[in-house]
Amino acid sequence: MRIYTIHLPPPFTAPDRAPEVVRDGFSIGAFLFTGIWALWQGMWVRAIFLFVLGGVLAGMAAFIGLDEFGQTLVSLAFMAWVGMEANDWHRGYYAKRGWREAGPVAAANSNGALRRFGDLMALDLEIA
Repeated sequence: MRIYTIHLPPPFTAPDRAPEVVRDGFSIGAFLFTGIWALWQGMWVRAIFLFVLGGVLAGMAAFIGLDEFGQTLVSLAFMAWVGMEANDWHRGYYAKRGWREAGPVAAANSNGALRRFGDLMALDLEIA
């Protein structure tokens, strides 16, 4: 089971949008594709920041004379940092656009998380 957060669209600006699901924890996609992952998620400013920071780190590693192994370690450390922070950035992206975080849900995958969230909402309505 993994933990996911459910994000509900703003009621007046995007009432027809479906809830979005963001997995908690390390993002393999962000680790492997850093800036491209941010572009894919629609985080353009974050993507530019990641491309620039990656280039600066690579340039500094070469400038100070690190060998290929050292440069690879710097790149892997940068990629690991992005992978660890990516889903938090994704949640922040929704929050800045007025999406409301409905809460965490444990499920095997994102579709299961949405189903579980729907079940919990239906249960909540029955109790009220």
